[in-house]
Amino acid sequence: MTIGFLLVPDERRVYEGVESAPVDVSVPPYTFAYTRSEVPLHDRHEVDEVLRLIAEGWNDCEISRASGISRSTINHWRHGRLPRFDASGRRRPSTCPRCDGVPLDEPAYAYLLGLYLGDGHMVRLPRTNRLSIYQDKRYGQLVDLAGAAILRVRGGRGKVGFARQAGCIAITAHWNHWPCVFPQHGPGLKHQREIRLQGWQRDIASRYPKQLLRGLIHSDGCRVVNRVCKGKYSYPRYFFTNTSADILQIFRDACVLVGVPYRDSKWNTISVARREGVVALDAFVGPKA
Repeated sequence: MTIGFLLVPDERRVYEGVESAPVDVSVPPYTFAYTRSEVPLHDRHEVDEVLRLIAEGWNDCEISRASGISRSTINHWRHGRLPRFDASGRRRPSTCPRCDGVPLDEPAYAYLLGLYLGDGHMVRLPRTNRLSIYQDKRYGQLVDLAGAAILRVRGGRGKVGFARQAGCIAITAHWNHWPCVFPQHGPGLKHQREIRLQGWQRDIASRYPKQLLRGLIHSDGCRVVNRVCKGKYSYPRYFFTNTSADILQIFRDACVLVGVPYRDSKWNTISVARREGVVALDAFVGPKA
């Protein structure tokens, strides 16, 4: 599977020929990871010493008293959830573009941001976060697109799971740093709280507005044929429907950047019906399939 379908024609040159990582459809178990804000960073010598004591038959309480390391940390190490080190013995940094400056695939992120704002959901689990993107089960290509976008944002790391639900498929991925790249996550429904893009997100949206629009339309939009005069005349048009006023404004702003004329057809729906606007969206949105 190539990443070409994630990019619009004028952006394809950036990633031409780049292959995406294979999609693993299994849902991974909980993963354990250390973060700088939650626990102290232990060096390789401490880990090796704790493992030696475990091998000698010491229990967690005895090791904790002798080493000063918490029993919960020792328990994680006992069950194989160990910190990662590089060849020189230094602690490997996390893979978060916000916490550690890891390069972010911006076109894929803009597309995934549109999916998240439309039909995305995040849940805090005991040891990690789970991102879920929902797509109609009839649209297999959009399901693959969402999975590929997640892998690109993760830099090819981790796994993507596909869970069949009533009428839809949930595309899921576990990562401690999902709230870092989607700071809009919070308690309650999106339309009942403020949704504002941060400065770095607005910068990406301004560089890749087509990808953002594509993600929004692939989640909460549609392309239909409007028939008038008892079917004598017909023309295509796009609709984007969302009950969040803030997300509707994000869609409007992206349309302005791309030069797509729009109008509000209802309080929660934006319509693109003028021929030049439909032609512009057809050039990079593509069909729902």
